[in-house]
Amino acid sequence: MLTLATLLVPPEAPPEPEDFPGEVEGSDVLSSDENQGEPDGAAQSDIAMDDDAFAQPTPEAPPGFAERLGFDVSARVGGWTHDRNLNDRKWIPVAGLRARLAPRLGAFDAFAEGYVQAEGTGPIRADLVDGWVRYSSGGFELRAGRQVVVWGRADRLNPTDSLAGRDYTLLVASDDDQRQGPAMVQLRWGKGNYTLDAYWLPEFRPIVFPLERERPGIAILPDERRRASDQFAFKLDSSGGAFDWSVSWFRGIDRNRDFTLRPPLPGTLASIQQTYPDISVFGADAAGIAGRIGWRIEAAYTDVKGQQGPFVKNDNLWVVGGGDVSFGGGWNINLQYSLRVIFDYEDPRRLTNPAARAVASLSAAVNNQLDEVQNGVTARLARRFARDAAEAEIAVIHYVESGDTAIRPRITYAIRDGLRLAVGADIFAGPELSAFGRVRSLSSGWAQITAGF
Repeated sequence: MLTLATLLVPPEAPPEPEDFPGEVEGSDVLSSDENQGEPDGAAQSDIAMDDDAFAQPTPEAPPGFAERLGFDVSARVGGWTHDRNLNDRKWIPVAGLRARLAPRLGAFDAFAEGYVQAEGTGPIRADLVDGWVRYSSGGFELRAGRQVVVWGRADRLNPTDSLAGRDYTLLVASDDDQRQGPAMVQLRWGKGNYTLDAYWLPEFRPIVFPLERERPGIAILPDERRRASDQFAFKLDSSGGAFDWSVSWFRGIDRNRDFTLRPPLPGTLASIQQTYPDISVFGADAAGIAGRIGWRIEAAYTDVKGQQGPFVKNDNLWVVGGGDVSFGGGWNINLQYSLRVIFDYEDPRRLTNPAARAVASLSAAVNNQLDEVQNGVTARLARRFARDAAEAEIAVIHYVESGDTAIRPRITYAIRDGLRLAVGADIFAGPELSAFGRVRSLSSGWAQITAGF
């Protein structure tokens, strides 16, 4: 079984090779009396002649079974000072394995990635994040299975990113490890700098957010179940020209939830359910370089389908734009501006029914729709040092109208190839009725050692 101990201890050095590959008849010529009086050059010439005449090339070892399957595994061990769910769990040890397969056979290839993870005394968590098969021929590709498809060229805030899910409660050092791919069929055509993708998504995987499931007098109902067979998406992308750009469209179920008030269960004051409306998202993005500055912009208009009401998010336009620049000494700074405009806006805080007002305001807050116009900024300062073996960064997101903020410092250090340490923190602040202020209690520090990819 693979353990951290076996990964930390370097393998024993192989035995030193012999001077010649096997015993060769007549190779004791150097010790004969006839050659003792010859000059060094002549003796060395004899050695070279014997080596060329008798040495055989060492055949390359055939790839092993794991290598042919493209198998790779990584082990993670760490600890968090607080769970990423709205509960009282603190000082949580974490241990997990994440594995990948990437076999290939002719025009077919496949990829799979999954994990199993233990978080303290909680239940074992496991998921197949990716699992697809692809056929390629010329400029065409057909791919089917679970896929993590990430859209958008902005830094971390991506208005167009509508396909893949994410589990924000999973205790991992890398945000990318929280992603969850839904099952889909993807057809791609590419020519030159252009690619055109068409998607059908028969599976819906919502974003998993922190949720307080135990509150006196409040019943949290199971999440709304949605039929997902009528989800479609298209994307046209251009990469490698004067600048990169794409346009996209998605028609399906919103991965971001609404909170909806339901009739109270017996013995409760109110019942709340996470619901997921149908949406259409029209998006575009672009990125390029102007001198030393790398610029990017991304925008999406979301049309919310179905019956409107105080608990359902409104149509909205979200734009994120900014750039980054690198300096000497390994420094990089990234700044972005975020603008969100809500259409047909009605302030949920003005509802007269107390229960409806509370639930509608919470639903608007978590979807950044509490105000008709929301302005925000992001900043990320990073530096590489120790010959690029270490990287430190601090990322900040702040929304002006609601006054909430997220601050995320972290340091990553590559101890050696395939072994790295990450230490960081998640700090949330703001009013109770805001996206980050609602999860202030989840502010925590963490550390993780990863052996493998």
